[in-house]
Amino acid sequence: MNARHPEVVWLDLPARYNYLHLLSDCIADMLKLVEGIDDAEMLLYNIQLAAHEACTNIVNHAYGNTGDGRIDIKVALDFDPPRLTIELQDEGRPFESEKYTAPNLDEVRIHGYGLFLIQNLMDTVTYTPTPGRNHWCLAKNLIVEGM
Repeated sequence: MNARHPEVVWLDLPARYNYLHLLSDCIADMLKLVEGIDDAEMLLYNIQLAAHEACTNIVNHAYGNTGDGRIDIKVALDFDPPRLTIELQDEGRPFESEKYTAPNLDEVRIHGYGLFLIQNLMDTVTYTPTPGRNHWCLAKNLIVEGM
């Protein structure tokens, strides 16, 4: 059996919305490397949405939408079993996880659904703050037909 090494892409983006399409393109190109994904179009959309929400939260909350700062991104595609992992790191304000409460879906809100969406679209979501650095890890198992 010939084991395939993970495919890894590193991005170092300014913390601005207009660069997020580069991450979406990277995710789309990586998923094309996996054959037989169940409902590939929906899976791609969900992963891209989760990644955009995470980056948007970094731009808005970690950096205060100032246009300053950077987002270091590692996108890794494992083949056996198929799994996509997106790691995001920034040097902005830390996320105050103790203040977070999931939105009540019975009440209408304009904001506050980002982390809820991320957690529901991805299989694993972790946040690890260290002094001066925030680290988010989003992972999605890619279900392949016949597995």
